Amino acid sequence: MSKPRALEVIEDKVTTVTGQLEPRERALLVAAIIIIVVACVFTAFNFIYKSIDAQIAETEGYRRSLNFIADNQSTYLANRAKKDAMRQRLLNADSKVVNKLTSMASSLGFDVTVTPKDPHKTSDDSGAEEQEIEVTIKNVEYSKYLEYLVQIHKLDTPIYMRHLNMTRTSALSNSDTKMSGTITLMSYRLKEQNAT
Repeated sequence: MSKPRALEVIEDKVTTVTGQLEPRERALLVAAIIIIVVACVFTAFNFIYKSIDAQIAETEGYRRSLNFIADNQSTYLANRAKKDAMRQRLLNADSKVVNKLTSMASSLGFDVTVTPKDPHKTSDDSGAEEQEIEVTIKNVEYSKYLEYLVQIHKLDTPIYMRHLNMTRTSALSNSDTKMSGTITLMSYRLKEQNAT
């Protein structure tokens, strides 16, 4: 099988060029070729070495992250369980806090005026709403007033007392002491995602 014409031309030119070179020039040409080959090999090995080094560093980073996760997994799971429990509590919170407060007072034998304010979103990104509720109590026995406060404190609904104002309205005897006042409460609930 004969060589292609282009290859024959190239071989002729290389032979002609090398044949015209002096031995010293040939040595310099060979040395230049060796230097170029060595430089290419060095560059390739250097690139491979740096790539391997980067992979080792990345693997070490992953290993440190996995160790951190393993060390802190129980704390994370506990915190997540608390967060999920609070979320569930907020979702299940009775949105009719007014009815609860009114019915608790009725069960103790007195009436209250409950005035809810407009809810507004909390400053964090939890999606929770904060609602201020003002409860007005008039001429209620001291012991029932205190029992009402205890029942508010025991509610499962996330509700907190912000302000309490109590005034004695009569003091014929210790047992007949009547109280009036206002209680400012803060209620929290998780706004439904699809609610408008």
